[in-house]
Amino acid sequence: MGTTARAKTLDFSQPHVLRNEREYDAAVAWADELTDHMPAPRSKKHEVLRFLLLLIEAYDDEHYQMGDKSTPQDVVDFMLDQKGKTRTDLADLLGGRSRVSEFYKGKRRLSIEQVRRLRNELGIPADLLIE
Repeated sequence: MGTTARAKTLDFSQPHVLRNEREYDAAVAWADELTDHMPAPRSKKHEVLRFLLLLIEAYDDEHYQMGDKSTPQDVVDFMLDQKGKTRTDLADLLGGRSRVSEFYKGKRRLSIEQVRRLRNELGIPADLLIE
């Protein structure tokens, strides 16, 4: 979607938060486009990017909260999806496919070393991985 089409989708003549998934998707696409070119700090495009990121974060917080009921498995799945990875990619981090399977079936908790690896590789805070 080009900038003109996005501007029509995201009409901010009256300031508002993102109201629906269509606006959210347009904001994410626009932010991705701006990020690809990394605008200079304090430039107009940089300020637009910062504004879009605030709107996206607010929408995420309202609609995609992990919540208190999230399990370590939920968190890992979410971050895998965000990074474009699959559970298969966890075999090296967790010590093999059987360990991945045991973790997802709830038969095995993560070791401290596995938590460190997941934190370093996927950026997951340790406290979300420890039950």
